[in-house]
Amino acid sequence: MIQQHPTTVRTRTAPKLTPRRLQIMRFVATGMENTEIAARLCLSPNTIKTQLAHTFRVLRARNRQHAVALCLAYGLIEVGQLRPFSLPPAPAVPRPQD
Repeated sequence: MIQQHPTTVRTRTAPKLTPRRLQIMRFVATGMENTEIAARLCLSPNTIKTQLAHTFRVLRARNRQHAVALCLAYGLIEVGQLRPFSLPPAPAVPRPQD
């Protein structure tokens, strides 16, 4: 199978995703886990898992990262629509004793 550069994907017709699946993909693109997405949308984590499985099949994606890359390449989600996830605080570094 010949791999194509992601920018060539835009020349094809973008797959149709429901508004809910696009919303979930935006959350995935920011690094959220299924349980976090489920809590945000007041849904079951299993519902999120099912929605992602359907999305992967429609996009023909291998995993979450591939699905996000395809959504970006197809123009289904834009980088400007994504809110950056917050990083956990850095661990405290012990100070040397004088």
